[in-house]
Amino acid sequence: MTGLLVVQGVVSGMCLGGTYILLGLGMTLILSVMNILQFSHGQVYMVGAFTVYFLTVDAGLSIYIAVPIAMVTTSILGLFIERIFLRPVKGDFLGYVLVTSGLGLIMEVLVVGVFGLGVKQVPSLCSGSIEISGMFFARDRLIALLISAVLVSVLQMFLKKSKFGLALMASAQNPEGAILQGINPNVMSALVVAIGSGIAAVGGALGGSIFNLDPYMGGAAFGKGIALIVIGGLGSVMGTVVGGLMLGLSDYLVALFFGSQVASAIPLCIVVIFLLFRPRGLFGHD
Repeated sequence: MTGLLVVQGVVSGMCLGGTYILLGLGMTLILSVMNILQFSHGQVYMVGAFTVYFLTVDAGLSIYIAVPIAMVTTSILGLFIERIFLRPVKGDFLGYVLVTSGLGLIMEVLVVGVFGLGVKQVPSLCSGSIEISGMFFARDRLIALLISAVLVSVLQMFLKKSKFGLALMASAQNPEGAILQGINPNVMSALVVAIGSGIAAVGGALGGSIFNLDPYMGGAAFGKGIALIVIGGLGSVMGTVVGGLMLGLSDYLVALFFGSQVASAIPLCIVVIFLLFRPRGLFGHD
């Protein structure tokens, strides 16, 4: 029975890690391209989840229709944030901190005003479970993991194969050289914030369909994103994937066997170890 619990816990932890990955990808790309930490990114993740909640529960749409709509609308929100709030304070670190922190608070207040303080849940991606060798796996969690894997693969192909993706990578690795090659840094900044916001919205929607959502979920999500950047390495898609799976497995398995309080401390310990012994992360560069 313990072995079955461990295997089921591993699958559930990987599903949880999938939502962390979608959050962390946006944060690490924005930080690597724009050289800023988007303090309201967790709230963007939350807004995406509540957008799906509104479209499914209040508007009656299928979750498979609501998630792409939320991804597009949250990408537009990212464009708005970059153009109106981030670009005017470009190069001002304190300005970035104050503006993005304030935006996060504003988004929380707006969501509380519209949806209230109560805990909500997005409709399940799929009901029922699958039995494999006496083990039962929830279908919605497996679908969430599959969606995360597909999005990561698409993003990786975009960054490695497309013109705009290569320009983004060039801007992240050598900003001055990218400018000399005619790459517009403002366009790259807008693009990376839009992509990061859209991906985060999907992560929030998947998390909301498996677990609960509330207006203050963005703070905890932001902390997970910071941990992913430290563990995986700045700007690394593969590092974000590995780090997200590590955190997901740690959160679920440790909570399963030792309780949620111990599980909440483990990611902090992992981050401290990486900062002390490998500050560039698993796949970062010196």
